[in-house]
Amino acid sequence: MRVCIVTPYDLSCDGGVNRHATSLARALAALGHHVRVAGPASGAVPEGCDALGSAVPVAANGSVARVGLLAPERRTRDLLAAGRFDVVHVHEPLVPGPARHALRVAAAPVVATFHCAAEDEPLLQRAIRLAGAAPLARVAFAIAVSRAAKRFARAVHRGRIAVVPNGVDTARFAPAGGSPRRLPGAPLRLLFVGRFGEPRKGFRVLLDAVALLRRRGIAVALRVAGDGGSAALARRCAAVAPAFLGRLSDAALAAEYRAADVFCAPSLGREGFGLVLLEAMASGCPAVASDIPGYAEAARGAALLVPPGDADALADALVRAAEDRVLRARLVAAGCARAEALSWSRIAGRVAAAYRAAGAAGAARPATAA
Repeated sequence: MRVCIVTPYDLSCDGGVNRHATSLARALAALGHHVRVAGPASGAVPEGCDALGSAVPVAANGSVARVGLLAPERRTRDLLAAGRFDVVHVHEPLVPGPARHALRVAAAPVVATFHCAAEDEPLLQRAIRLAGAAPLARVAFAIAVSRAAKRFARAVHRGRIAVVPNGVDTARFAPAGGSPRRLPGAPLRLLFVGRFGEPRKGFRVLLDAVALLRRRGIAVALRVAGDGGSAALARRCAAVAPAFLGRLSDAALAAEYRAADVFCAPSLGREGFGLVLLEAMASGCPAVASDIPGYAEAARGAALLVPPGDADALADALVRAAEDRVLRARLVAAGCARAEALSWSRIAGRVAAAYRAAGAAGAARPATAA
């Protein structure tokens, strides 16, 4: 099949949805499909991707995303027409920009994936989502990355929604195989991955947990992969002194997962799944995460879960995951098994089946007029 995957988020920046889109494209290509990924971009784009206009920052769902709010619809229309695609796969179809344009103008069957989830969605935001739901009638097959994302999507899409989880590249993210773990007296090596400046990611809770551990006399080395901090957060970090690594390549990130004693995902909520959680588990790193629906579903018992926002519980869990050998071995084994079940080679096959179902439904309609 000829497939165009359209993301609403800046292809020049890293993020969960874009990592999903580009990883899926690689996995589909390995299955023999021709795949392009398209979306807005503020700069250079990864190989195999097409820029469909510029991106601007927009605040939504407790985050700030760079989306193609001002990207011209014509660019999307021209790309889809020239590509003669068999299916158009739109991610986050309610987000303004190229993904939304593709939903309107695609002549091929449309598959849509919903990633977002929110436990406490404001009424105004819900009203805006409902008002923008009409073009979803074009969707021939809908996917949600988790049950939490499906519940969130159900308010705007009444058709069938199949749950197909995020995948993980188990070739890129894999255990080191017999690598040494924490030595007696060595600092507890913790890893955080994500946009640490966003309150919903819970990084401040992790800082509080690290401070608690140090007051108990436990040496901690906190490493942070990602960006998005502020001056105020930097001042708060001063006492903890984490090592900020910036955005990393997959190879460098995999090395960080393998070197860490514990990976921590302390998000407060609004997580559709937990891609970084999967990457850590695939790499053989024990994971401690907030007990929120998206993370609980991603881990399926393969991570140690704690109440979101509870720094004391988080501190206790981090020590247990590092020092309880039986628990640690169980988390590593369960994490690797869970990651293997969600390898992109398996997930891509399920997505390809959704493409075939969309084609069989005969839902393609003529592109709308400009």
